[in-house]
Amino acid sequence: MLLHVSLLGGEFKLSSSFFSSQPSPKSKAIFKDYERFMNETSPKSLHVKLEAVNFYVNAFVGAYDEQTYGRDEYWASRGEFLAHGGGDCEDYVITKFYTLRDLGVDAKKMGLCVVKDTDRGLWHMILLVFATHKEEPLVLDNLSFKVMPLSKRYDIAIKECMNEEGSVKLQNNAFVEDSTHRPFKSYKAMLDRTSKEILWQH
Repeated sequence: MLLHVSLLGGEFKLSSSFFSSQPSPKSKAIFKDYERFMNETSPKSLHVKLEAVNFYVNAFVGAYDEQTYGRDEYWASRGEFLAHGGGDCEDYVITKFYTLRDLGVDAKKMGLCVVKDTDRGLWHMILLVFATHKEEPLVLDNLSFKVMPLSKRYDIAIKECMNEEGSVKLQNNAFVEDSTHRPFKSYKAMLDRTSKEILWQH
């Protein structure tokens, strides 16, 4: 079970042990700015949070797994993404997921989704978020600074989704269990590392 942080109405303050463990002045500076961002964004409305988180995380530099971790298909945790100052598409999605979760968005209303880029024929990953039960999910994508309804993203086809519940699928404006798929090993390994990352002081 992952530790769920909910500091609505409170203050986000980095854990002193986590902050001191950062390997460089650059990573320390990134985390201090992330702390600032979280406190600044926390009181905002949901839609403003979605726009702010998408923009903030997208501003980090893209990098391939081989460059950063020396191997392919490494799904970085939020802490690893921030410490390195960037990552590839799934790392952006993971960081947005946990950022929004800490900002009070229900994790069950979010899905990390593997999609096919139908324009380029490439695989990609996005974050889907249900703002309400009556609305279609919104797309947060590291290739776009615009948060858009899924129906407006004609260039992507959803293939598989997952969240902390496991593999999920879209059904009646919600994510429900998908017994036809199992979460990727890289995703499970990321969840394990994330469970050991205590970013915030309690």
